[in-house]
Amino acid sequence: MSKTKQLFDELVTTTPPEIKQRVDWSFAIADKISNILKQRGMSQKEFAHLVGNTETEVSRWCGGTHNFTLATLAKISSALGESIITI
Repeated sequence: MSKTKQLFDELVTTTPPEIKQRVDWSFAIADKISNILKQRGMSQKEFAHLVGNTETEVSRWCGGTHNFTLATLAKISSALGESIITI
């Protein structure tokens, strides 16, 4: 096994469960936004204009690594007319 693979495996196994959950949720939200945009034939640029943000910011949202706030999720859901998260 390569040293890089060993280091990666060690990092994954020592990552706290709450961090893993946060990452999973971030990617799930990003996937949901991307899927809705794709279903509607809407580009990230068009969506950025709709929500009043930059295309760069929307790209971060769709990249899966953005730390979403409730305010941002509410803004996205409102603009799309559909819930992004279910509680």
